[in-house]
Amino acid sequence: MRLEWSANALADLNRFRAFLRERHPRLADLVARAIETRTALLADFPLLGRSLREKPEYRELVVTTLNAKYVVQYRIDGETLTVLRVFHGRERREDLA
Repeated sequence: MRLEWSANALADLNRFRAFLRERHPRLADLVARAIETRTALLADFPLLGRSLREKPEYRELVVTTLNAKYVVQYRIDGETLTVLRVFHGRERREDLA
């Protein structure tokens, strides 16, 4: 399955990097890589995440790294899996893209 990142998901990832760079510079890339690596598993295991009750066509995968949780929301369309958003576990979530 082909894995794509939406502009919103990439912006989310970059936002986390920027936030961490200000506070813990050595952790910024480590956290981003952990999210990217875990998300890459979805190409081979697209049903790894759970479906969202309110929007069953969407799924989410929880990535835990350095004692923090990040929620990767995605959609499967045929042979393409699109990462739509990435949220920190404590963050208020917006609507999916």
